Formats: sequence, C-alpha cells, structure tokens
Amino acid sequence: MKRELIVNTGGQDRTVVVEGPADNGTFQIAIDGQSREVDAKLIRPGTWSLEIAGRNYLVDLDKRPALQGKVAASVGASEAVLSVEDAAHRRLAAAAAPRNQARGEQLRAPIAGKVVKLLVAIGDTVAPGHAVIVLEAMKMENEIVSERGGTVKAVHKQAGQAVDTGDLLVELE
Repeated sequence: MKRELIVNTGGQDRTVVVEGPADNGTFQIAIDGQSREVDAKLIRPGTWSLEIAGRNYLVDLDKRPALQGKVAASVGASEAVLSVEDAAHRRLAAAAAPRNQARGEQLRAPIAGKVVKLLVAIGDTVAPGHAVIVLEAMKMENEIVSERGGTVKAVHKQAGQAVDTGDLLVELE
C-alpha cells in the first residue's frame, strides 16, 4: 500500500510517501524524495519502535486535545508538533477552491467630508485591500479601501471636492 502525506512542522511542508509493509515487514519512507527503509513495530497505541539505517528510535505520537488536530511526536527528550494531511485531499481542496475572486465595486463616501487625495487614476489596477482615495472628515484623514479590487473604470470626485455620505467616489470593474 502506498500513501502520500503532507507533514507540516515548524511552518514547513514536507512530502512523505509511505510504502509497505513489504513481505519482510519493512516500509519504504520517502521524505521530500529522499528514500529510506524503515523497520517499524507498534509497541502500544501511539508508540512505535523504528529501525532506520541500523539505529533504533522509540517514537511516541500524542494527539493532545490542546494541539487542535495536530500530533506531538517525541523521540527521547526531543518533541516536534506535526500536522499531517493526505496529499490527495489537499490537491482536491486546492482544485475546488475559487480561483478568481469577484472583482469590481463602487466605492462610496462612508461619511461627509472633503477629498484630500486621489491615490488612483482611470486604468490603474487596484488589489483588494488597497486604498484608492483619502477623505478628510472632522479634521481626520480616512483612507477609503477597495474590498475586491479591479481596474479603475471611473473617478467621480477630485481632490478638494466636498462629498456627502453615500456619494460615488470611484468605480472599479
């Protein structure tokens, strides 16, 4: 039996392929393409005896509730917290995820004030979360930020103009 996993430890993903057990009871384990033969024996639930390249390791795997689905792997006094995910499930989730977010929006004045600065021009591309215009209201400057991003289609107010709540400022497509 062959199984491909993604193991994350310390914020780094590793691809782990496990094949076996072979007729002699060993497993072939490849970590990021580097293969090793491992003789693995279950001692008790969560505890394994591993022989790798002639060296023996006693590994405890602990699924503590505080780790929120992760596993603490201990070898002697050393411990690493791992998250383990089936690689096929990850690829499927990535394929099913939306590729393009909805783009385009109308940015309106949330408060009455005065346009202090335009940060975009017609034809500019705006990323989600970026400011497009600065309004001054009650002696404070407020950046108006795009939620979805897009290309600037129209600019309806210029620097120095007064605006009322709800006035159309910038259109993105």
